[in-house]
Amino acid sequence: MKMNSIEELLDWEDDWLERDGLDVGEERNAWLEEGVELYKKFIEIDKKEPRYSITLSELYLEVGREEKIKKGNQIKAYQTLRSATLYAPKKPDAFYHLSFILAKEKRKWEAVLFYGNEALEKGVTGSRRIKLLCNLALGYARLGYIVKSLELFEEAKALDEQMEHEWFIELYSDRMKENRREPILLKETNEKRKAVSKEDYNHILEDAMDGKCVVLDLTKENKFFRGIKDDIRLERKEAEVLGYLIDHSMTSCPKKRIEESIWDDCKVSASAVKRYITSIRRKLSEAMGREDIAAAVLVTTNDGYEWKSEIPSVVLR
Repeated sequence: MKMNSIEELLDWEDDWLERDGLDVGEERNAWLEEGVELYKKFIEIDKKEPRYSITLSELYLEVGREEKIKKGNQIKAYQTLRSATLYAPKKPDAFYHLSFILAKEKRKWEAVLFYGNEALEKGVTGSRRIKLLCNLALGYARLGYIVKSLELFEEAKALDEQMEHEWFIELYSDRMKENRREPILLKETNEKRKAVSKEDYNHILEDAMDGKCVVLDLTKENKFFRGIKDDIRLERKEAEVLGYLIDHSMTSCPKKRIEESIWDDCKVSASAVKRYITSIRRKLSEAMGREDIAAAVLVTTNDGYEWKSEIPSVVLR
């Protein structure tokens, strides 16, 4: 079987990226599976380029509908990144992403710290350094080292001179406060996040069904937007984009800032955000029973997009 050249794979990648955000459901899953095959081929040609392994691991975390398949893909994502650290041991990229993947699974906090500190030592810089300090701070807090955790948050704030990462730092600081009795973080429009119980969570969902608010529920594997008319399932990236916009409600969010926050350092098509916004608007219309989403709820601004719904909006994480 003929092996693709790197030029052929890069052309394939451009075509594949241009279809990001176009499909939903099984078609979306087929697009993800195509991406898995693409980046496997990249790795066959160049095992020392972390970008391919990082993108492949992200795809593994998203592909699959059944719980058993998703569990297996989580292991594949970890193994892919761990291999990348062995093939490119002097580059911080794979170490950085491993630290976050392990933290999202809320386990193996010692490993979160190991890979995170390795990434720091190998020179991770800029936006990723600020985010990594927050992830390490959360890890130290989970292991009981509160003073160390607070020091890392202060270091992250000091590096964030333009306050571009204030939202991220605040989110991770709030995650420190999660506990078994109140395991869910609730964010209302223009309010600070607060921890709530599962009983409170159920009351909030009932309020959404009664039309008192709308709810973006990010607490489970499957993400939902809940409005007065319906509960609509969102793809992972749709949920992340919408969560970012609602958390920044009544503020214009530049397209570039959305890309950096959601895709981090992964390659993204120039039109991906626009396609996701189109898909999100369609789902919001169905959930809220409204035809004016683009004009009055999720609007286009001069440099990006803005969530400006007059209905109380809640994000649950």
